[in-house]
Amino acid sequence: MKKIVLAVLFMLTATVTFGQNKWQQKKIDYFVEAAAKEFKLDKKQTNKLLKVRATYFLEYMEIVKKAKSGAITPEEKKSQINAHNQKFNANLKAITGTDNVQPFLVRMRDELKNVK
Repeated sequence: MKKIVLAVLFMLTATVTFGQNKWQQKKIDYFVEAAAKEFKLDKKQTNKLLKVRATYFLEYMEIVKKAKSGAITPEEKKSQINAHNQKFNANLKAITGTDNVQPFLVRMRDELKNVK
């Protein structure tokens, strides 16, 4: 019985964590696969980056929702997004083990626009 409850709990957690629609998930997967190739990440690093990128996206969407609802001002939105991006960049640098991630991020910004 415990195993069934734990399995259901795990599936629920995974669904909530990765509960984006297919288009959003494709972009997340594309980013992670490109980073894995670019920085030669192992499986453990790739899985960690997948979780970090999914969390980044969910938190980004929360900031956007707050701004749309008027809960935060445009200036607060900008500062929160900047802080959020810096946090993600620090995590990406830690996972990849390199400080030079900016060229990759610039390339991804352009490529992700074309992911359908």
